Amino acid sequence: MLNNKYKVAIVGGAGHIGLPLSCFISSHGNDVIIIDTDTDKLKKLSENIIPFKDDGLQEYLKIANKNNIKFSDNIDEINNYELIIITLGTSSSKGDLNKFQTLMSQVLENINKNSRIILRSTITNETIEFTLNNKNFKEKNIKLAYCPERIAEGSSLKELKELPQIIGTQDGIEDKYFLLFFKSLGIKTLTTDFKNAVFLKLFTNSYRYSQFTLINEFSNIAEENQLDFEKIIDLATLDYPRLKNIPSKGFVGGPCLIKDTETFRIEYSEDSQFLNSLRKINTTFMTNILNKCNEIFIDKKLIQLGLTFKPNSDDLRDSLSLELYFNLKKMGFDIYPIDENVSQDSVEFELYDFEDVSKLTNNVLISTFHTSFKNLDLSGKKVFTVGNK
Repeated sequence: MLNNKYKVAIVGGAGHIGLPLSCFISSHGNDVIIIDTDTDKLKKLSENIIPFKDDGLQEYLKIANKNNIKFSDNIDEINNYELIIITLGTSSSKGDLNKFQTLMSQVLENINKNSRIILRSTITNETIEFTLNNKNFKEKNIKLAYCPERIAEGSSLKELKELPQIIGTQDGIEDKYFLLFFKSLGIKTLTTDFKNAVFLKLFTNSYRYSQFTLINEFSNIAEENQLDFEKIIDLATLDYPRLKNIPSKGFVGGPCLIKDTETFRIEYSEDSQFLNSLRKINTTFMTNILNKCNEIFIDKKLIQLGLTFKPNSDDLRDSLSLELYFNLKKMGFDIYPIDENVSQDSVEFELYDFEDVSKLTNNVLISTFHTSFKNLDLSGKKVFTVGNK
């Protein structure tokens, strides 16, 4: 640390987790370098071009570049920095574990003595043990903390300021360095040990996945009994405070919830009937949606609104709306997909504007309910909505 400023290298810093964090740390006057293998993305970042949507990120990137944030695809650069933050995560899959362990070996080979490492994304207890037992980790006297991100994609910079940061260490006693680092960023901290921190991260996303899946199960049951679940929900929630926060039925996708739930299951309770049932419930929900489309859209032609994994996002990773598109195509549907948040070069099929195709069919399927869709004139259309998320 020089003049009360930190020298920080963020590995995987051009991604959804790393980039907002990098810009946020840089905005506090710290010496920051983003290390990432995506050289095209790094070049665009140096030109103030953001690779994905996140509220406030554009302005924070401009500030970071004014503060001389650096970009590199060379992992050797970390030997010039005192704090290494690794934002690439892992899971229970063998492939992910091998990739992460290879990365950790590279980091520990190049890192300076007495440096600190923060692991930021999803990890397992095996990942922690691998790191602690690494020869270079021991010989170089490296200090490690697991500081899981718990941020909603798209709201990173807002929630970085608002949410307390969990700091997991080997004995649960907070290393003063990590405490002072987050304090310098204006972030409240909570301390625990590695095992609790790993469980907490995986539990949080598993709980959210199960919460969203539960409402889909009730929808599946209503469908089996030929009941209109939407009407029932409207009646049940009207002026009834105890159902005020009930989630909408809809697709449960994205890069975190499904993966982390599977990792939690394998890590802690592989034979759990409840955890094993979640994916089956959502598979049944998808089947019911496909059957409904066949039933409602007899001519097999429709406009599909929304492709991303959640509303007002541009992220297609593990999107079930995108999976729905491909399932419908296999069933012989002609589809005019529309999503203003998705660039044409990110998909291999043609995207349309609503005005250009609105007269080609009266059939409209809303699979991801972006806020902007509320402004579309759907009068006279036959509309089927998967859910409000």
